[in-house]
Amino acid sequence: MFDQLKRVMAVGLIAICGWGGFGCAQRVEREETPGELLTRAWMSYRLSEWENALQFFNEVRHVSQKGDESWVMAQYGLAVTWDRRRPGEKPERATALFEELLKVAPDSQMAPWAMLALVRQQHLVRVGQEPNYEVVNAGYRQIIDRFPEHLAAREAFLYLKSIQIATLDTAELQKAVAELEKFVDTDREEFVGPAWSLLAVSYQLLDEQEKRLAAEQNAFRLTEVDPTDPFAEFAWAYWNLACIAEFEVGDFALARGYYEQLMAEYPNDIRVYGCKQALKRMDALEAQLREEEGL
Repeated sequence: MFDQLKRVMAVGLIAICGWGGFGCAQRVEREETPGELLTRAWMSYRLSEWENALQFFNEVRHVSQKGDESWVMAQYGLAVTWDRRRPGEKPERATALFEELLKVAPDSQMAPWAMLALVRQQHLVRVGQEPNYEVVNAGYRQIIDRFPEHLAAREAFLYLKSIQIATLDTAELQKAVAELEKFVDTDREEFVGPAWSLLAVSYQLLDEQEKRLAAEQNAFRLTEVDPTDPFAEFAWAYWNLACIAEFEVGDFALARGYYEQLMAEYPNDIRVYGCKQALKRMDALEAQLREEEGL
């Protein structure tokens, strides 16, 4: 009799939570710490579950003291979500949130990132529009000058160099290359991979193909891999490196290595046929050269 009563009470409790729904769920969420809610918020953001991310970030803001660390993190997360969600983005709301963060907590750990996000909004304009590069460049430089050792400053530096490279002016390219070469030749590892990618583009534009190949190899070596990402693959990287080695540098041994690595790791990739043709092409060319030299 007692067991039956317990089952009835359990079913009744489930029904109450089912019909009341939000009330029971809300009570459970209130037991979570701001840190736990932030973890859930960023996980939802990462999965593009925008409404959940907004809900969790807002909950943290409401239970935190305005200006403290958890409020700052939630404020930043809320702004980034409104800025980057697709569809349904609201950049104006994001801008207001970033600006409020800077006003309330100008010395917080997220202040440089909020400043960077505001400059990025001015840099990444709609198709058909032209950024105000004078304003954008000044914004990046302000971050670098104010927070020289911060990661946001290193990222801002790379955006500045990308703008400089995009001018396609030889003198500007050479200046960008000189600064990027100093950037990668440091003890710090943050953003070095993207810097090598910018160098690879610069060397290509300057027709320095051996340096381009080395830069591409370094960029690939430093690629950050998310072990939880099921779509991570490197077939394109192998193909790109192989083609540069074969056609631009003439290093057939290195090219063969990348073609063969692509075929071994991605036997069903659409580029496998091209790899096989490339191997035959290089073999035929080398045989022809040996014959011409009488070897």
